Amino acid sequence: MKKGHLDMIERVYNDFPAFSDIFTEETFYIFAFCFVLFTILVAFILSRFITLKPMD
Repeated sequence: MKKGHLDMIERVYNDFPAFSDIFTEETFYIFAFCFVLFTILVAFILSRFITLKPMD
């Protein structure tokens, strides 16, 4: 039973690309910068539509 679980985990692990297969150092920094900017933009836009009211 354990061997089947390990085989399944290894198969899934091998199907996903490694971090270094996706990013170089430069592309990672570009992605991180764009992700932070996008997150700030979404938070700013949502803050215009969402209002928190104190509970009575």
